[in-house]
Amino acid sequence: MSLEKEVGLQQAVQSNAELERLVDRVVASAIARIEGGALKPFITSKECAELIGVTPECLCSMRGRGEGPPWSGAGKWTRYERRAVLTWLSSLPRETNPSTKGDDMKWRTQND
Repeated sequence: MSLEKEVGLQQAVQSNAELERLVDRVVASAIARIEGGALKPFITSKECAELIGVTPECLCSMRGRGEGPPWSGAGKWTRYERRAVLTWLSSLPRETNPSTKGDDMKWRTQND
């Protein structure tokens, strides 16, 4: 059942406007937290793997092949800059062919 039918058109319009204001406040709050440093700028390998949707072992293999997001450190002290990981993710090529499976995706380095 649509919101318009359930609560009436007038109330639905008010509810949509209220929802938009709520979304705006949530987005503004998230931006303020990021800019204020509430989210740490550097993340661990485990956090990075979770962010990009692979296992930590896969991320380690990618790092060994010179692929994946930029990183620094060595061994258990390997860290990723959150902003660089997000930039790397956004720069990945996107397949438009629906027959391509996600498992076949080739990760690219920034130099590709």
